[in-house]
Amino acid sequence: MKQIFTLTFVLFTLLFQSCRDNLNVPTPASRNYEQDVAVLNDFVDINKTTHEYYVNSNKHTSVLSYIKNSAVEELNSVNLLNFEIFNKSLSRINQISEQLISSCAVDYIVMITEDEIYVNRINEDSPVELRQKLGGNYSSTVSSLNVTSYKEQYYVSDCNYIETSVELNPQAYKNAGWAFLVTCELNGKGEKENVGVLFCGVGYHINPCFEWFVNDNVDWDFEVVSLNEEIPYIADLRFLRR
Repeated sequence: MKQIFTLTFVLFTLLFQSCRDNLNVPTPASRNYEQDVAVLNDFVDINKTTHEYYVNSNKHTSVLSYIKNSAVEELNSVNLLNFEIFNKSLSRINQISEQLISSCAVDYIVMITEDEIYVNRINEDSPVELRQKLGGNYSSTVSSLNVTSYKEQYYVSDCNYIETSVELNPQAYKNAGWAFLVTCELNGKGEKENVGVLFCGVGYHINPCFEWFVNDNVDWDFEVVSLNEEIPYIADLRFLRR
């Protein structure tokens, strides 16, 4: 009788445990890094005083986000480890911009997020006026430089106006922050001047276009190099037909 009771108790325990297991709702798998980056990119803002990127949890990513909290809920569900890696990427880009600006190595900084392009003139004495091209049709490409850790060059002779566009490699913006440096030697009327522009960004902005102006016709000797060691190929810097 005792054995029957013991067996009944064991079977009841197993049955009860099985019911409990069936009632447990499986928790959803944590998102991978690229999925969390896609969420975080929407909340990145630019501090235009310090030239830094930061995650702004109060940023409204759309009109609907004022009404619904779905975007904030997505942000709150980001894996903490992924968030830490993302912030380190932002810090690395911020450090690059701080070093280049403090050492007077750049005339301009171009900061890009998924919903904003900020062009800031650092050197007021720069011979070049650089600005984003807004509206209108983009010209066809005449040459393109791969933005990698190897320097590539492009030469344009005797003109005072250049158009360029940036076509990002998807692997660059899927891994958060990216940065590259464009330098240009201007040669005109026997004088040589050097110009540096830091392009940096977080996320993807569809092929932004930029206009370069100088007062007189000069020869332009462009050079581009990536500042991201962990991303072999960031983008194509395209030179457009004038």
